[in-house]
Amino acid sequence: MMDLLKQIQSMKVKTFLTLVGGLWLAALTMTYIYVETYEFTKISDDSVIHQKECLDNFLKVFEDHKIPMILFDTDILPRLFQSMPRSWHDSEHKCKTLCKFHPEEKNVITFAIQGTKFHGLEESIQRELNRRGFTTHITMVVDPRYQEKGKPTLIPSYFWAAKKDHVIHIAFLYDRMTTYLWLAPVSPKDWKDTVDVLAPALSDGWHSMERIGAKFPTYAQAIDKGSHFLSFPLTIDGHKISVPYHIEKFLKQYKTSRFIECNHKRAQHFKDKFGSKLTEKDKNFQASAKKVVATAKKVLDKLNIPFWLSSGTCLGWFRQCDIIPYSVDVDFGVRIEDYDPKLIKRMERAGLPLKNKFGFQNDSFELSFISEEGVKLDIFFFYETEGYMWNGGTQAHDGRKYKYLFPKFTLCWTEFVGLKVRIPCEARSYIEANYGHNWMIPVKQWQWNLSPPNVATNGKWGDSEMEEAVQIYEIDFTKVKKKKKEGEDQEEDYDDYDDEEDTPPAQ
Repeated sequence: MMDLLKQIQSMKVKTFLTLVGGLWLAALTMTYIYVETYEFTKISDDSVIHQKECLDNFLKVFEDHKIPMILFDTDILPRLFQSMPRSWHDSEHKCKTLCKFHPEEKNVITFAIQGTKFHGLEESIQRELNRRGFTTHITMVVDPRYQEKGKPTLIPSYFWAAKKDHVIHIAFLYDRMTTYLWLAPVSPKDWKDTVDVLAPALSDGWHSMERIGAKFPTYAQAIDKGSHFLSFPLTIDGHKISVPYHIEKFLKQYKTSRFIECNHKRAQHFKDKFGSKLTEKDKNFQASAKKVVATAKKVLDKLNIPFWLSSGTCLGWFRQCDIIPYSVDVDFGVRIEDYDPKLIKRMERAGLPLKNKFGFQNDSFELSFISEEGVKLDIFFFYETEGYMWNGGTQAHDGRKYKYLFPKFTLCWTEFVGLKVRIPCEARSYIEANYGHNWMIPVKQWQWNLSPPNVATNGKWGDSEMEEAVQIYEIDFTKVKKKKKEGEDQEEDYDDYDDEEDTPPAQ
């Protein structure tokens, strides 16, 4: 009995000591956290005091000039709204200088404005900001919308203002084809000029600008004018500021917004050298092909299938900024992992029935659709291996397989036939792989399985595979038009369609 009492007493002592030790450790931890938090708050508050003064003075000038300001900062936006719903609906948000996000080591805030709102007010705005102690700088670029119409027109691309080691940056947004907003690229000279002007206003000069420069893309960008970007007005830190309506979608799109302008000088050189006169047949083909591009883009976009201009269509964009008039089809590329079995049915409902189906999803997959005017749309599905990407081709009559090899590439946006579409960012290497170094010279006799320098034989479909690997369909456009009209009349929701492919029996 005595032994049992001793054991209980020993356990109580151990428990007591453990409890005291735990409380001591907790107190020590809380003291450390308090000290660290106090120091961080102290540093941040000093920065925020300076930043608030700069922000209030800066925004007041633009408010006085009645220029709406959009918060465009990809660092601030996710933190500003991280605890809020995916879509922002409140009309007022008190934030205490943009939620104290920018301490001294990140002393820049990015806004955006519509470029047309700034026109004619440049001198007045700069003069007032200079009076308030800001150092300012505007970079200018040639407006690509009017490159083909004579004398180049310069437009402002970015506006910079620096004061007390804080920098405020404005990106100018320009409407393109009413469907997307365009942001200009930043050339090395633009950046050097900006550094030279602003660095004296910063205590550590170039080093501050170097950190700031690492944050911004130097390429042009394109942002859809979808509902997620419709600017939504809020009151933040006492100022009326708009934000993209759907923050999450905007940030996702921003990451993949790189834009490459078609080279209009190259296109003009091509026309001057090889002529630009079109026959009625050429004009009719181009008009029909543009309809196919627009229709197919609408279907693929609704299915969230990223596609890019490929083969001859990509060459037409790169060389001529247009569809090659003597071509016979439209060519798109799609990664095989992005294929959706609903694609065939959706295309048919849009008036583009399936004409050919070659290969299998795991090998040399290719779909061809055709319009009532006879323009074929080839969708080549690309596969990625360790060193390259490739798409397949199939000889219909004997099942021979071919493989087209491309260096790995990423995707950018461009404008083509009035639409915002993707192209390979590494466009020249993509074109040279497919057409060689003489791609500038028109070739009207082109054999798909022999002419490309990147084509290689890839075996042959076996007898047991042929029936499924090579499928060619007869098209009844009376039925196609009926299905298309039914879809238009009912305005059917794409999400209600069956997930299974709806393909006609092979002939």
